[in-house]
Amino acid sequence: MTQPHFSVALFKWFVCMLCLCCGLAWGQDEEEQPLRLPEAEVQRLRAILAEPIELNALKLKVDEAYRQKDYAAWKLGDMVQREANLREWVQVQPSARWTLRNFLANTEKRPEAYALGEVLLKEPRPPHDAVRLRCNIAMNYIDDRNLKQAATLLNEAEKLIQFEFKNVNRRGSVAYWLIRAEMEFLYTKSIYLMRIGKWPDGMAAAKLAVAKAKESFSSESLTDARNITYGRHWYISALGSLATQQTTAGLYSEAASSLREAIQFAKSNGFSDHQMVGIYNRYADLRNTMGQFTEAQAYAEKSEAIVLSQGYAKGSPQWIYSQNRKITALVGTDKWPAAMNLIQLIDQEKGRLNNQSLSGNNAQVRGWVYLKSGKYAEAKRVLGNSLSGHIDNFGEDHYFTASIRGLYAAALWRTGDLIGARKNFDQAMRNISAPEVLTGDIAEGALRKKSNKFIFQSYFEMLADTASTNPQDAALIFQLADHLNASSVQQALSDAAVRSGVSIPGLADIIRQEQESKNEMASLIQYMTSQGTEEDKKRNPQVLVQMRSRLREIELQRKGYKAQIQKSFPEYFQLIQPKPPTHNDIAQSLQVDELFVSILPMEDKTYVWAIDAAGQVQFHQWNQGEKFTQAMVERIRQTLDVAGLGNRAPAFDFADAHQLYKGLLGPIESQMQGKSHLIIATSGALAKIPMGVLVRTPVANGKPRDAAWLIKDMAISHVPTASGWLSLKRYGKIPSSVQPLMAWGDPLFDNVAAKQVASANAGNLVRSIINTRAVQPGGLEGMDADSFLAYSKIPALPETRDEVLELAKILQADPTQDVILGANATRASVLKSSASGQLGKKQVVVFATHGLLAGDLPNLNQPALAMASSSNPNESPLLTLEDVLSLKLNADWVVLSACNTAGADGRAEEALSGLARGFFFCRQSQPVGHALVSGVRKRHAADHPYLCGLQKEPQHAARRSVASGHAANHEPRRVRPPSLLGAVCPGRRRWALSANLKQLRV
Repeated sequence: MTQPHFSVALFKWFVCMLCLCCGLAWGQDEEEQPLRLPEAEVQRLRAILAEPIELNALKLKVDEAYRQKDYAAWKLGDMVQREANLREWVQVQPSARWTLRNFLANTEKRPEAYALGEVLLKEPRPPHDAVRLRCNIAMNYIDDRNLKQAATLLNEAEKLIQFEFKNVNRRGSVAYWLIRAEMEFLYTKSIYLMRIGKWPDGMAAAKLAVAKAKESFSSESLTDARNITYGRHWYISALGSLATQQTTAGLYSEAASSLREAIQFAKSNGFSDHQMVGIYNRYADLRNTMGQFTEAQAYAEKSEAIVLSQGYAKGSPQWIYSQNRKITALVGTDKWPAAMNLIQLIDQEKGRLNNQSLSGNNAQVRGWVYLKSGKYAEAKRVLGNSLSGHIDNFGEDHYFTASIRGLYAAALWRTGDLIGARKNFDQAMRNISAPEVLTGDIAEGALRKKSNKFIFQSYFEMLADTASTNPQDAALIFQLADHLNASSVQQALSDAAVRSGVSIPGLADIIRQEQESKNEMASLIQYMTSQGTEEDKKRNPQVLVQMRSRLREIELQRKGYKAQIQKSFPEYFQLIQPKPPTHNDIAQSLQVDELFVSILPMEDKTYVWAIDAAGQVQFHQWNQGEKFTQAMVERIRQTLDVAGLGNRAPAFDFADAHQLYKGLLGPIESQMQGKSHLIIATSGALAKIPMGVLVRTPVANGKPRDAAWLIKDMAISHVPTASGWLSLKRYGKIPSSVQPLMAWGDPLFDNVAAKQVASANAGNLVRSIINTRAVQPGGLEGMDADSFLAYSKIPALPETRDEVLELAKILQADPTQDVILGANATRASVLKSSASGQLGKKQVVVFATHGLLAGDLPNLNQPALAMASSSNPNESPLLTLEDVLSLKLNADWVVLSACNTAGADGRAEEALSGLARGFFFCRQSQPVGHALVSGVRKRHAADHPYLCGLQKEPQHAARRSVASGHAANHEPRRVRPPSLLGAVCPGRRRWALSANLKQLRV
């Protein structure tokens, strides 16, 4: 891979839009089945439980009978019977106290478990048993946030492994138990390391625990069947721990892979749902973190049902673990009354059992639910206490303190303290939108993102009454809106930039140090955010003091790293932490006949700003929120996305197109007068529809040719954010390249195939669609290895060969040198052309292939383009966002032609924006609005206005193409609107997206 060059030259280029494949459905046709024991096995185990024990028999026989009953109860998930059996067993066999202790530790009787553990620790036992006992108890202390006691026990265990294991006679079953003890130690140590801030060490220990568990399989012949089963369950637990660390680190595909391995292992080894509760909880965590709350809730409820069926009481730790996941899912899906009821139920049940556990006391979620439930006084109390704890732990200006402060400000506003609310809102907004450390390195799950959006919305609502008449307030929330628009894709872009920057001389060392500090800080934060009660502070005073001290040191280091990068590598810094522009910044970059419009859809309202070249800001709010606009966009898209329908295509939805125009742009009609170019920045559902299809007046006769299409009156440019647009404007005066074209098409995904068809079947004019199935909704049980799309099975795109060859003909390029097809269309060929400088000489660059989203393939954590596979198994065929940031180009146009643009599920739009912004910042040139580019057949190519216009005047092709889009349609009875962004005309032509990079006008 070529080294990235974050110089001005690198930041000279962009392309705006690409068509990503829709394939985000799991394609699960079978209903998920729970893991169940065979009925014969259930009956056998029930018989064991029912069999009375002859207490007068030999001691060994009695002991074995109790062991059999304990094993049967565990396999059946009958925890009531298990506890009763264990309490009988300890009366005749004191060694059973260890098993009883471990059982009680997972119930509301944990204090009894601790007391029993103290007794057991004082008794002599073999080194491997001493290690395992200490690890069992240490795990409970970690759960209860008593890290000091956990550290003491783990240190004792480690010394036993280092100094005692070597002296143990490894005959018989001892060899197995030594391996098992090391595995349990690594498992516990990995969780402890993550909690104290040593994230890389914790991840390494988790992987070693999994490896050690596998190693124990080779010694299973040395022990009995019951211990083999227990040991194999430990392997499942080790995979679950690894998945938790991978989820925390944002490695979602890897986490899914670990969980998939756990479930498949459970299936093949005869485990039932009763042994898989921990895996289901971790799967719920993964889905909640990814924002797939509905599926997370289903697994939280599944976990709850299993726990209750086992006999655990409501209010017990096992039950609360599932409820915590459920509350997160309910909040994520805006089911606030249900979340409020569940919080009250947890408090009630904990009180009934006198459970002093801190589980279920998440102040941020609880305070947020109080706010949404109208319990403002309670929210103010809970969030105020939490804010004080965050300030003590992290400091006044920390990013996570800002999140709590923003919610607290909302509580102050709702309780009538407008002065206090504004003060806290202002500080929270500063720290969230421009923190003192690199924003790209602050890992955020879906819930924190949602929380921050709620904070922004609350502030917007408070200022909205004055913003209509106060230009300063309107300008302030404009900056905040641009930050919010950018946040959905900035993380992926920043992460890729960080990885790319590791190979840049001078920058590499700073990034590595910064990343190490980030990882340590993440683990400290995870522990410290849960510390808010006086009980915690009394329990771990020294640990908290040490953590706070270390956190301050790390923050100072990271501030220094940020200052170094900002000073020495300004272009790179702008990529990972763009500065929100002011309205004056926008105005200075506008021409007199241009108008910049920013649209931000929120929960209850949609906010719109219009800025002209004179710096005047017109602000208004439409009393329709995200759900309303999303439904409207979906209805309009249903009359645009009509590939393959021909004459069966529905009539265009003029009513919604006009209502959307009236709500968004109607109030700024006066500002639009005399303007010939509209620049629009938006996100969410509104980013999935081209504004050119909006109609300015009602269409009485339903005839498209008589409609007042917005695109007829002015050119329209769609940009991701105002900050991105400004960045490109600053570098928009680079001289054009002189050579016409370089294109990649028809990549060979299966390198075993003898050849690909050189030309598509004439009857099939619709681009193939990938039905990818990776980290997608559909369930953990369905996550077989076959659930992932094999790269060789990606549908071929033979029609793209005609597409790029026709482009080469029109642009008078050399198809033998400038068009790369089939097996040659590899990632390596793209990087090679960039390194040699050839790519930087081309005016038009084309990638005609599938787009993939993060999770579409195993270990794919960023958007990518699917290039030809290589015979080298160590060479990736994917051109990732990270690769895009390394390219050196100076093109006027880039066309990324794939299938199903801007997928309706929303994930495609985010991934589209991620890759698009990567190209934005890679090129740093001028973007313009969406332009229709047809993947046409040779017989239609000469008729297509884009292709004709591109040959003569690329800078004007897009506008002409849009304005006369119906002219290329050979079915005048079914004229479509001048549609953009994934619209497909009758006749089943495939449309892709492009952007004119140099010219502002289209």
